[in-house]
Amino acid sequence: MNNENQSRGSLHFQLFGIPIEIQPFSWLILAILGLSMFSHMASPLQPALIFVVVGMLTLLAHELGHALTAKAFTRSTPIVIIGNLGGVTYTPVSMPTRMAHFLMVLAGPMASYALGMVAAVFMGVQIGSISSALMIYTLDPLSFITGIHAPEEAYMALAYAVESGGIGHFTLMLYSTFFMVCFWWTIFNLMPILPMDGGQLLLTATNKPKFVAMVGLGLSSLLAIWFLTGGNIFMTLMLGYFAWINWQILR
Repeated sequence: MNNENQSRGSLHFQLFGIPIEIQPFSWLILAILGLSMFSHMASPLQPALIFVVVGMLTLLAHELGHALTAKAFTRSTPIVIIGNLGGVTYTPVSMPTRMAHFLMVLAGPMASYALGMVAAVFMGVQIGSISSALMIYTLDPLSFITGIHAPEEAYMALAYAVESGGIGHFTLMLYSTFFMVCFWWTIFNLMPILPMDGGQLLLTATNKPKFVAMVGLGLSSLLAIWFLTGGNIFMTLMLGYFAWINWQILR
């Protein structure tokens, strides 16, 4: 890694004793993704900007989950770099066991999911029902598959808060973006596709790189086609890139 080139224009700071670098290209990727997601709206700029901020916070939570778990197991100080298509946690010392490595990888998506729970608690305080907000966050995203929705009382509490001015339009959009990003990025990241965490978890559990690459190649190819039919070029290109990575591993 060329530190001079990659650090130029980057933001450097520490959280919980973990050195963090945010490279400028990561902001651009989030902006492109946000604008593509909200391009159907009459005014996509505000939701896209909210998406950029929430996306960066989610990436930070995710990588800190990896880094803090690695620090606990190795008693060393990892380095977090956020750039390109996501973040990377570098550990100066190898994880002591396969189980430790599995838990370190799993801690990333669990931390991003937990960030959504924190946002739900804050919304719950504002609408006067933390349980309602938590149920909306945990049940609604998969309701089209499970058929299970949050109770009607939860929606009524949220609707009353909006009508009475307890939650404004901007705040509601902020919470909605937190729920969407934290939940769906966690689900997406846990898919068994290398180099995502789901692929790393399957690789750690099986220790069979070619099997994992075969699963990743098939799934990423199917998802790329699905996103292409939906007109999402960004996700199509990203999953096509993941398919290429898995194909290279198979070769």
